[in-house]
Amino acid sequence: MYDPKDKAFWLGRLAGHQTYVEEMTWYSERGEENYGGGFWKYSKRFKELTLKGPYRAEDLLIKVSSRRAFSTSGYNWPAARIADLVPA
Repeated sequence: MYDPKDKAFWLGRLAGHQTYVEEMTWYSERGEENYGGGFWKYSKRFKELTLKGPYRAEDLLIKVSSRRAFSTSGYNWPAARIADLVPA
């Protein structure tokens, strides 16, 4: 991410976000007591953004890597080369 005010770069990374599923108790139609929850799970909706920086342009290197083609039911990503900024 580029900050035009300071003329500096911030390096960002998205990571999985965990949410706590509250423990709950309920009774079935037969009167049996059931339990659920009480654990952590990764959210399908939310991610955690971590920023490092700021870095001046001359303090960064460009790292090039390759990515294989990837498809899901709704998206297709072709094989490509990817450029990342890394601290020198």
